[in-house]
Amino acid sequence: MRMKSGILQKFRSDQRGNVALMFAFSMVPIAAAMGAAVDYSNMTNSQTRIQAAADSAVLAAAKPDELAANRLTTAKAYFEAQLSPAERSMVKVSDFTLSSDETKIFAKIDAFIPTYFFGITGRSTHDFKAQAAAAIGKPYVRQLDIVMCIDATDSMDSTVDAVKNNALNLEANLNAELKKKNEAFDAMRVRVIFFRDYGGNILPTSNPKRKPKSVWWGTVEIDLDVAMPDYWKYSGDKVPMNFSPFYTLPSDNTAFKTFVDAEVVYGGGDIPESGLECVNEAMDSPWAKVGDVITDVKGGKKTLDAIHPVIVVWTDQGAHAPGYSNSLKNPDYPPATKMPRTYADLRGKWDNPAKIDQSNKMLVFFGDPDKIQYSGDNTRNPPADGWLKIKQWPNFMVGGTLNDGNTQLVSKLAGAIIFQTSKRPTLIN
Repeated sequence: MRMKSGILQKFRSDQRGNVALMFAFSMVPIAAAMGAAVDYSNMTNSQTRIQAAADSAVLAAAKPDELAANRLTTAKAYFEAQLSPAERSMVKVSDFTLSSDETKIFAKIDAFIPTYFFGITGRSTHDFKAQAAAAIGKPYVRQLDIVMCIDATDSMDSTVDAVKNNALNLEANLNAELKKKNEAFDAMRVRVIFFRDYGGNILPTSNPKRKPKSVWWGTVEIDLDVAMPDYWKYSGDKVPMNFSPFYTLPSDNTAFKTFVDAEVVYGGGDIPESGLECVNEAMDSPWAKVGDVITDVKGGKKTLDAIHPVIVVWTDQGAHAPGYSNSLKNPDYPPATKMPRTYADLRGKWDNPAKIDQSNKMLVFFGDPDKIQYSGDNTRNPPADGWLKIKQWPNFMVGGTLNDGNTQLVSKLAGAIIFQTSKRPTLIN
Protein backbone atom coordinates (compact mmCIF):
# COMPACT_ATOMS: atom_id res chain seq x y z
CA MET A 1 0.00 0.00 0.00
CA ARG A 2 2.86 2.36 0.81
CA MET A 3 4.37 1.71 -2.62
CA LYS A 4 1.13 2.46 -4.42
CA SER A 5 0.47 5.63 -2.50
CA GLY A 6 4.01 6.84 -3.28
CA ILE A 7 3.55 6.30 -6.99
CA LEU A 8 0.28 8.22 -6.99
CA GLN A 9 1.86 11.05 -5.02
CA LYS A 10 4.75 11.31 -7.51
CA PHE A 11 2.29 11.33 -10.43
CA ARG A 12 0.29 14.12 -8.87
CA SER A 13 3.34 16.26 -8.22
CA ASP A 14 5.04 15.65 -11.62
CA GLN A 15 4.61 18.80 -13.93
CA ARG A 16 6.54 17.55 -16.96
CA GLY A 17 4.48 17.76 -20.27
CA ASN A 18 1.96 20.29 -18.95
CA VAL A 19 2.93 22.99 -21.46
CA ALA A 20 2.50 20.67 -24.40
CA LEU A 21 -0.86 19.59 -23.11
CA MET A 22 -2.03 23.16 -22.55
CA PHE A 23 -0.77 24.17 -25.99
CA ALA A 24 -2.66 21.30 -27.58
CA PHE A 25 -5.88 22.39 -25.89
CA SER A 26 -5.35 26.09 -26.81
CA MET A 27 -4.81 25.31 -30.50
CA VAL A 28 -8.48 24.46 -30.86
CA PRO A 29 -9.80 28.02 -30.28
CA ILE A 30 -6.79 29.55 -32.11
CA ALA A 31 -7.45 27.46 -35.20
CA ALA A 32 -11.14 28.29 -34.96
CA ALA A 33 -10.36 32.02 -34.78
CA MET A 34 -7.97 31.86 -37.74
CA GLY A 35 -10.47 29.91 -39.83
CA ALA A 36 -13.24 32.32 -38.99
CA ALA A 37 -10.98 35.26 -39.88
CA VAL A 38 -10.17 33.74 -43.28
CA ASP A 39 -13.84 33.07 -43.99
CA TYR A 40 -14.82 36.56 -42.85
CA SER A 41 -12.15 38.17 -45.01
CA ASN A 42 -13.26 36.17 -48.06
CA MET A 43 -16.90 37.07 -47.45
CA THR A 44 -16.13 40.78 -47.00
CA ASN A 45 -13.94 40.99 -50.11
CA SER A 46 -16.42 39.12 -52.28
CA GLN A 47 -19.38 41.16 -51.04
CA THR A 48 -17.50 44.40 -51.70
CA ARG A 49 -16.57 43.30 -55.23
CA ILE A 50 -20.09 42.21 -56.11
CA GLN A 51 -21.63 45.38 -54.64
CA ALA A 52 -19.15 47.55 -56.56
CA ALA A 53 -19.97 45.68 -59.77
CA ALA A 54 -23.68 46.34 -59.23
CA ASP A 55 -23.01 50.06 -58.62
CA SER A 56 -20.86 50.31 -61.75
CA ALA A 57 -23.44 48.47 -63.83
CA VAL A 58 -26.33 50.82 -63.06
CA LEU A 59 -24.12 53.88 -63.59
CA ALA A 60 -22.98 52.60 -66.97
CA ALA A 61 -26.55 51.92 -68.05
CA ALA A 62 -27.74 55.34 -66.79
CA LYS A 63 -25.55 57.41 -69.12
CA PRO A 64 -27.53 60.01 -71.09
CA ASP A 65 -26.37 58.73 -74.49
CA GLU A 66 -27.40 55.11 -73.79
CA LEU A 67 -30.45 53.98 -75.76
CA ALA A 68 -33.40 53.23 -73.46
CA ALA A 69 -33.98 49.84 -75.10
CA ASN A 70 -30.39 48.80 -74.36
CA ARG A 71 -30.08 49.91 -70.74
CA LEU A 72 -30.90 46.56 -69.09
CA THR A 73 -28.68 44.60 -71.46
CA THR A 74 -25.87 47.07 -70.89
CA ALA A 75 -26.25 46.84 -67.12
CA LYS A 76 -26.11 43.03 -67.06
CA ALA A 77 -23.15 42.86 -69.43
CA TYR A 78 -21.25 45.51 -67.46
CA PHE A 79 -22.01 43.75 -64.16
CA GLU A 80 -20.65 40.42 -65.36
CA ALA A 81 -17.59 42.03 -66.93
CA GLN A 82 -16.54 43.46 -63.54
CA LEU A 83 -16.42 40.02 -61.88
CA SER A 84 -13.94 37.17 -62.09
CA PRO A 85 -15.18 33.72 -63.22
CA ALA A 86 -15.14 32.56 -59.58
CA GLU A 87 -17.18 35.56 -58.49
CA ARG A 88 -19.68 35.13 -61.36
CA SER A 89 -20.26 31.54 -60.19
CA MET A 90 -21.34 32.90 -56.78
CA VAL A 91 -24.21 34.95 -58.29
CA LYS A 92 -27.54 33.12 -58.16
CA VAL A 93 -29.75 35.96 -59.45
CA SER A 94 -28.87 39.29 -61.12
CA ASP A 95 -32.00 41.29 -61.81
CA PHE A 96 -31.94 44.75 -63.49
CA THR A 97 -35.14 46.78 -63.87
CA LEU A 98 -36.26 50.29 -64.87
CA SER A 99 -38.71 52.45 -62.96
CA SER A 100 -42.11 52.90 -64.61
CA ASP A 101 -41.17 56.40 -65.80
CA GLU A 102 -37.73 55.17 -66.98
CA THR A 103 -35.88 57.76 -64.90
CA LYS A 104 -34.11 55.24 -62.64
CA ILE A 105 -32.45 51.85 -63.02
CA PHE A 106 -32.26 49.26 -60.23
CA ALA A 107 -30.10 46.20 -59.54
CA LYS A 108 -30.95 43.30 -57.20
CA ILE A 109 -28.30 40.63 -56.73
CA ASP A 110 -28.61 37.34 -54.83
CA ALA A 111 -25.28 35.61 -54.25
CA PHE A 112 -23.51 33.09 -52.03
CA ILE A 113 -19.92 32.86 -50.85
CA PRO A 114 -18.34 29.45 -50.07
CA THR A 115 -16.97 29.10 -46.53
CA TYR A 116 -14.25 26.79 -45.25
CA PHE A 117 -14.08 26.78 -41.46
CA PHE A 118 -17.78 27.51 -41.09
CA GLY A 119 -18.38 24.41 -43.21
CA ILE A 120 -17.33 22.33 -40.20
CA THR A 121 -20.31 23.76 -38.36
CA GLY A 122 -22.65 22.84 -41.22
CA ARG A 123 -22.66 26.32 -42.81
CA SER A 124 -20.89 25.78 -46.12
CA THR A 125 -22.03 29.04 -47.74
CA HIS A 126 -22.83 32.60 -46.74
CA ASP A 127 -25.81 34.11 -48.57
CA PHE A 128 -26.15 37.85 -49.12
CA LYS A 129 -28.01 40.39 -51.24
CA ALA A 130 -26.67 43.47 -53.06
CA GLN A 131 -28.78 46.36 -54.31
CA ALA A 132 -27.99 49.45 -56.38
CA ALA A 133 -29.94 52.24 -58.05
CA ALA A 134 -29.00 55.18 -60.28
CA ALA A 135 -30.84 58.17 -61.68
CA ILE A 136 -30.70 58.11 -65.45
CA GLY A 137 -28.79 61.10 -66.79
CA LYS A 138 -30.90 63.53 -68.76
CA PRO A 139 -29.44 64.24 -72.22
CA TYR A 140 -28.83 67.99 -72.10
CA VAL A 141 -29.77 70.10 -75.09
CA ARG A 142 -26.71 72.26 -75.75
CA GLN A 143 -25.97 75.04 -78.19
CA LEU A 144 -22.55 76.27 -79.24
CA ASP A 145 -22.38 80.02 -80.00
CA ILE A 146 -19.08 81.04 -81.60
CA VAL A 147 -18.03 84.64 -82.23
CA MET A 148 -14.96 84.94 -84.45
CA CYS A 149 -12.84 88.07 -83.88
CA ILE A 150 -10.58 88.25 -86.93
CA ASP A 151 -7.84 90.80 -87.54
CA ALA A 152 -8.48 91.85 -91.16
CA THR A 153 -5.44 94.04 -91.73
CA ASP A 154 -3.06 93.43 -94.66
CA SER A 155 -0.94 90.75 -92.97
CA MET A 156 -3.94 88.57 -92.08
CA ASP A 157 -4.92 87.28 -95.52
CA SER A 158 -4.13 83.65 -94.58
CA THR A 159 -6.59 83.72 -91.67
CA VAL A 160 -9.38 85.37 -93.67
CA ASP A 161 -8.84 82.81 -96.46
CA ALA A 162 -8.99 79.95 -93.92
CA VAL A 163 -12.37 81.18 -92.62
CA LYS A 164 -13.66 81.53 -96.18
CA ASN A 165 -12.51 78.02 -97.08
CA ASN A 166 -14.19 76.48 -94.00
CA ALA A 167 -17.42 78.50 -94.00
CA LEU A 168 -19.73 76.18 -95.94
CA ASN A 169 -18.84 73.05 -93.95
CA LEU A 170 -17.87 74.54 -90.59
CA GLU A 171 -20.79 73.04 -88.64
CA ALA A 172 -20.49 69.56 -90.19
CA ASN A 173 -16.71 69.38 -89.83
CA LEU A 174 -16.62 70.84 -86.32
CA ASN A 175 -19.34 68.50 -85.04
CA ALA A 176 -17.56 65.57 -86.72
CA GLU A 177 -14.43 66.40 -84.70
CA LEU A 178 -16.47 66.77 -81.52
CA LYS A 179 -18.31 63.48 -82.05
CA LYS A 180 -14.98 61.71 -81.75
CA LYS A 181 -15.17 62.68 -78.07
CA ASN A 182 -18.96 62.24 -77.81
CA GLU A 183 -19.37 65.99 -77.54
CA ALA A 184 -21.48 67.05 -80.54
CA PHE A 185 -23.94 69.91 -80.03
CA ASP A 186 -27.66 70.02 -80.78
CA ALA A 187 -27.36 73.46 -82.38
CA MET A 188 -24.58 75.78 -83.51
CA ARG A 189 -24.41 79.45 -84.41
CA VAL A 190 -21.53 81.59 -85.61
CA ARG A 191 -20.96 85.33 -85.80
CA VAL A 192 -18.00 87.02 -87.47
CA ILE A 193 -16.36 90.35 -86.54
CA PHE A 194 -13.53 91.67 -88.72
CA PHE A 195 -11.48 94.33 -86.94
CA ARG A 196 -8.76 96.79 -87.88
CA ASP A 197 -7.91 100.02 -86.06
CA TYR A 198 -9.89 103.03 -84.86
CA GLY A 199 -6.84 105.19 -84.14
CA GLY A 200 -3.72 103.80 -85.71
CA ASN A 201 -2.63 106.35 -88.29
CA ILE A 202 -0.23 109.05 -87.12
CA LEU A 203 -1.89 112.21 -88.42
CA PRO A 204 -0.30 115.63 -88.94
CA THR A 205 -0.42 117.89 -85.92
CA SER A 206 -3.01 120.62 -85.67
CA ASN A 207 -0.49 123.17 -86.99
CA PRO A 208 -2.26 124.67 -90.03
CA LYS A 209 1.07 125.53 -91.68
CA ARG A 210 2.06 121.88 -91.85
CA LYS A 211 1.64 120.22 -95.21
CA PRO A 212 -1.22 117.73 -95.62
CA LYS A 213 -0.38 114.05 -95.12
CA SER A 214 -1.31 111.46 -97.72
CA VAL A 215 -2.84 108.32 -96.16
CA TRP A 216 -4.49 105.22 -97.53
CA TRP A 217 -8.00 104.90 -96.16
CA GLY A 218 -9.45 101.63 -97.27
CA THR A 219 -8.62 101.55 -100.98
CA VAL A 220 -8.49 105.34 -101.43
CA GLU A 221 -5.53 107.68 -100.98
CA ILE A 222 -6.53 110.93 -99.25
CA ASP A 223 -4.56 114.10 -98.64
CA LEU A 224 -5.44 115.09 -95.10
CA ASP A 225 -5.73 118.64 -93.89
CA VAL A 226 -6.60 119.62 -90.34
CA ALA A 227 -9.24 121.94 -91.75
CA MET A 228 -11.29 118.97 -92.90
CA PRO A 229 -14.42 118.66 -90.72
CA ASP A 230 -14.02 114.87 -90.35
CA TYR A 231 -10.23 115.05 -90.04
CA TRP A 232 -10.00 112.67 -87.06
CA LYS A 233 -12.13 110.04 -88.79
CA TYR A 234 -9.01 109.27 -90.82
CA SER A 235 -7.04 108.40 -87.72
CA GLY A 236 -8.29 104.85 -88.17
CA ASP A 237 -8.89 102.29 -90.89
CA LYS A 238 -11.94 102.18 -93.06
CA VAL A 239 -13.93 100.27 -91.90
CA PRO A 240 -12.44 99.78 -88.39
CA MET A 241 -14.90 97.00 -87.58
CA ASN A 242 -17.31 95.00 -89.72
CA PHE A 243 -19.62 92.47 -88.08
CA SER A 244 -22.34 90.03 -89.01
CA PRO A 245 -25.43 88.75 -87.18
CA PHE A 246 -25.44 85.24 -85.77
CA TYR A 247 -25.83 82.59 -88.46
CA THR A 248 -27.58 79.36 -87.48
CA LEU A 249 -25.67 76.49 -89.06
CA PRO A 250 -26.14 74.60 -91.29
CA SER A 251 -29.32 76.36 -92.47
CA ASP A 252 -27.49 79.71 -92.86
CA ASN A 253 -24.33 78.28 -94.42
CA THR A 254 -24.77 80.24 -97.64
CA ALA A 255 -25.38 83.57 -95.89
CA PHE A 256 -22.36 82.93 -93.65
CA LYS A 257 -20.11 82.23 -96.61
CA THR A 258 -21.44 85.23 -98.54
CA PHE A 259 -20.52 87.54 -95.66
CA VAL A 260 -16.96 86.27 -95.19
CA ASP A 261 -16.29 85.99 -98.95
CA ALA A 262 -16.99 89.71 -99.34
CA GLU A 263 -14.27 90.71 -96.85
CA VAL A 264 -10.97 92.05 -98.23
CA VAL A 265 -7.88 92.49 -96.07
CA TYR A 266 -6.44 96.01 -95.95
CA GLY A 267 -5.25 98.62 -93.52
CA GLY A 268 -2.81 98.19 -90.71
CA GLY A 269 0.78 99.04 -91.47
CA ASP A 270 0.83 100.74 -88.09
CA ILE A 271 0.62 98.84 -84.85
CA PRO A 272 -1.22 97.80 -82.66
CA GLU A 273 -4.91 97.23 -83.64
CA SER A 274 -8.34 97.61 -82.04
CA GLY A 275 -8.63 94.01 -80.87
CA LEU A 276 -10.19 94.77 -77.49
CA GLU A 277 -12.99 96.70 -79.20
CA CYS A 278 -13.70 93.49 -81.13
CA VAL A 279 -13.80 91.42 -77.93
CA ASN A 280 -16.16 94.01 -76.43
CA GLU A 281 -18.49 93.77 -79.44
CA ALA A 282 -18.33 89.97 -79.15
CA MET A 283 -19.36 90.11 -75.49
CA ASP A 284 -22.33 92.27 -76.49
CA SER A 285 -23.53 89.57 -78.90
CA PRO A 286 -27.13 88.35 -78.57
CA TRP A 287 -26.09 85.04 -77.01
CA ALA A 288 -28.61 82.25 -76.64
CA LYS A 289 -29.89 81.64 -73.11
CA VAL A 290 -30.93 78.60 -71.12
CA GLY A 291 -34.64 78.04 -71.68
CA ASP A 292 -34.64 79.31 -75.27
CA VAL A 293 -36.52 77.12 -77.75
CA ILE A 294 -34.19 76.32 -80.61
CA THR A 295 -34.29 74.35 -83.85
CA ASP A 296 -31.73 71.56 -83.77
CA VAL A 297 -29.62 70.42 -86.74
CA LYS A 298 -32.37 67.93 -87.70
CA GLY A 299 -35.11 70.56 -87.67
CA GLY A 300 -36.69 69.57 -84.35
CA LYS A 301 -37.73 72.00 -81.62
CA LYS A 302 -35.93 71.71 -78.30
CA THR A 303 -35.50 73.75 -75.13
CA LEU A 304 -31.92 74.70 -74.29
CA ASP A 305 -30.45 73.30 -71.10
CA ALA A 306 -26.94 74.72 -71.61
CA ILE A 307 -25.25 77.36 -73.74
CA HIS A 308 -21.54 77.41 -74.60
CA PRO A 309 -20.47 80.95 -75.60
CA VAL A 310 -17.02 80.96 -77.22
CA ILE A 311 -15.07 83.99 -78.46
CA VAL A 312 -12.20 83.11 -80.80
CA VAL A 313 -9.50 85.67 -81.68
CA TRP A 314 -7.03 85.53 -84.57
CA THR A 315 -4.38 88.27 -84.72
CA ASP A 316 -0.68 88.87 -85.31
CA GLN A 317 -0.53 92.22 -83.51
CA GLY A 318 -0.95 93.71 -80.06
CA ALA A 319 -4.06 95.56 -78.90
CA HIS A 320 -4.59 99.19 -77.90
CA ALA A 321 -5.67 99.77 -74.34
CA PRO A 322 -9.30 100.75 -73.73
CA GLY A 323 -9.60 104.52 -74.08
CA TYR A 324 -6.50 104.94 -76.30
CA SER A 325 -6.36 108.69 -77.03
CA ASN A 326 -6.21 108.55 -80.85
CA SER A 327 -9.06 106.04 -80.94
CA LEU A 328 -11.21 108.35 -78.82
CA LYS A 329 -10.69 111.16 -81.33
CA ASN A 330 -12.25 109.06 -84.08
CA PRO A 331 -15.93 110.14 -84.30
CA ASP A 332 -16.89 106.57 -85.15
CA TYR A 333 -15.42 105.19 -81.92
CA PRO A 334 -18.09 103.54 -79.71
CA PRO A 335 -19.41 105.70 -76.84
CA ALA A 336 -18.47 104.94 -73.23
CA THR A 337 -21.88 103.35 -72.70
CA LYS A 338 -20.90 100.77 -75.31
CA MET A 339 -17.10 100.44 -75.03
CA PRO A 340 -15.56 100.56 -71.52
CA ARG A 341 -12.66 102.96 -71.05
CA THR A 342 -10.76 100.84 -68.51
CA TYR A 343 -9.54 97.26 -68.26
CA ALA A 344 -11.51 96.82 -65.04
CA ASP A 345 -14.80 97.76 -66.68
CA LEU A 346 -14.04 95.56 -69.68
CA ARG A 347 -13.35 92.64 -67.34
CA GLY A 348 -16.61 93.47 -65.56
CA LYS A 349 -18.50 92.62 -68.74
CA TRP A 350 -16.73 89.27 -69.03
CA ASP A 351 -17.70 88.41 -65.44
CA ASN A 352 -21.30 89.60 -65.75
CA PRO A 353 -23.76 86.65 -65.95
CA ALA A 354 -26.38 88.97 -67.43
CA LYS A 355 -24.02 89.67 -70.32
CA ILE A 356 -22.55 86.22 -71.00
CA ASP A 357 -23.22 82.75 -69.53
CA GLN A 358 -20.58 82.06 -66.88
CA SER A 359 -20.79 78.27 -66.76
CA ASN A 360 -19.23 77.46 -70.11
CA LYS A 361 -17.76 80.71 -71.48
CA MET A 362 -14.40 80.61 -73.24
CA LEU A 363 -12.02 83.01 -74.95
CA VAL A 364 -9.71 81.14 -77.33
CA PHE A 365 -6.70 83.02 -78.74
CA PHE A 366 -4.66 82.15 -81.83
CA GLY A 367 -1.47 84.19 -81.88
CA ASP A 368 0.93 85.55 -79.27
CA PRO A 369 -0.91 87.19 -76.34
CA ASP A 370 2.41 88.15 -74.74
CA LYS A 371 3.32 90.53 -77.56
CA ILE A 372 3.79 94.10 -76.30
CA GLN A 373 3.89 96.94 -78.81
CA TYR A 374 3.82 100.72 -78.67
CA SER A 375 1.13 102.83 -80.28
CA GLY A 376 2.56 104.57 -83.30
CA ASP A 377 5.69 102.38 -82.95
CA ASN A 378 7.01 104.97 -80.51
CA THR A 379 8.40 103.67 -77.21
CA ARG A 380 7.57 107.00 -75.59
CA ASN A 381 3.90 106.07 -75.86
CA PRO A 382 2.22 103.80 -73.28
CA PRO A 383 2.73 100.08 -74.09
CA ALA A 384 -0.14 98.40 -75.94
CA ASP A 385 -0.27 95.22 -73.86
CA GLY A 386 -3.99 94.61 -74.23
CA TRP A 387 -3.77 90.87 -74.92
CA LEU A 388 -1.40 90.37 -72.02
CA LYS A 389 -4.09 91.86 -69.75
CA ILE A 390 -6.89 89.80 -71.31
CA LYS A 391 -4.76 86.69 -70.84
CA GLN A 392 -5.41 87.00 -67.10
CA TRP A 393 -9.16 86.61 -67.56
CA PRO A 394 -10.81 83.38 -66.37
CA ASN A 395 -11.45 80.83 -69.11
CA PHE A 396 -8.88 82.40 -71.45
CA MET A 397 -6.74 79.91 -73.33
CA VAL A 398 -4.27 79.93 -76.19
CA GLY A 399 -5.58 77.59 -78.88
CA GLY A 400 -2.29 77.59 -80.76
CA THR A 401 -0.14 79.77 -82.92
CA LEU A 402 -1.70 81.94 -85.60
CA ASN A 403 -0.49 79.43 -88.17
CA ASP A 404 -2.19 76.62 -86.22
CA GLY A 405 -5.44 78.57 -86.27
CA ASN A 406 -5.11 79.10 -90.02
CA THR A 407 -4.02 75.68 -91.25
CA GLN A 408 -5.93 73.55 -88.73
CA LEU A 409 -8.87 75.82 -88.01
CA VAL A 410 -11.50 73.14 -87.35
CA SER A 411 -9.38 70.62 -85.45
CA LYS A 412 -7.67 73.26 -83.31
CA LEU A 413 -10.97 74.93 -82.51
CA ALA A 414 -12.50 71.57 -81.57
CA GLY A 415 -9.50 70.75 -79.41
CA ALA A 416 -9.65 74.11 -77.66
CA ILE A 417 -13.29 73.88 -76.64
CA ILE A 418 -13.45 72.33 -73.18
CA PHE A 419 -16.88 70.96 -72.48
CA GLN A 420 -18.48 70.62 -69.08
CA THR A 421 -21.11 67.92 -68.95
CA SER A 422 -24.02 69.51 -67.16
CA LYS A 423 -25.60 66.38 -65.73
CA ARG A 424 -24.05 62.97 -64.95
CA PRO A 425 -25.82 59.83 -63.77
CA THR A 426 -25.58 59.47 -59.98
CA LEU A 427 -26.09 56.67 -57.50
CA ILE A 428 -29.20 56.87 -55.34
CA ASN A 429 -28.67 56.13 -51.66
